[in-house]
Amino acid sequence: MNQERIEKVLQAIDKLGIVTVKQLHEIMQLGTYRNTCRIVNQLSDFLHVDRGQQKIIYLNKVGREFIGSDKEIKKSILFDHLLLTNQAYIYFNCPFDWKREYVIESRIEPDYQFGIQIKGITVSSKTKIISDAVFTRNGYLYLVEIDNTRSMRDNKMKLEKYANMWNDIKKHSQPILYFFTTTKLRKQKLETWVQSHKIRCEVHTFDEIK
Repeated sequence: MNQERIEKVLQAIDKLGIVTVKQLHEIMQLGTYRNTCRIVNQLSDFLHVDRGQQKIIYLNKVGREFIGSDKEIKKSILFDHLLLTNQAYIYFNCPFDWKREYVIESRIEPDYQFGIQIKGITVSSKTKIISDAVFTRNGYLYLVEIDNTRSMRDNKMKLEKYANMWNDIKKHSQPILYFFTTTKLRKQKLETWVQSHKIRCEVHTFDEIK
């Protein structure tokens, strides 16, 4: 395998943090699934491999140094959440500007006008929300929430926070909120809450996007 192809595969893994081999196959389109497995085996010197219910891969120190990444991933209970976030990434056809754990803050501007600032870090804020992922497409800002372990109380609070910030977000872009959850009952409850707020939102179960 030539260096350029190695770098492309490692960069794809680094972008998401961790991936299953199946997800990598869908994202990279490396031919047959068997060929994807062969490529992963060839890259074993660059990867950590976790063999649970699914074969999960992420960059080791050699892999990070090879592509100049400083994003170290350590095994944690968040792996399931990250893998479900990957499923949303694939569902949206792998947006080029996909960002995870993205901070959106409403703040008091220096001229005392209330506004919204969307970026990774700000100094002072009035209201803040962390989206599980965001990306832009055709002039729209897509806000993505992954619900696999949160309580429904926490989900309701997060929806309410989005609703409170919605008009301010709309001053800078046209937002669309997507909520991905685990069961039909949770989906129905979320849809009921969404209807009580004037926000554009779609709710799906993970089974619907496989």
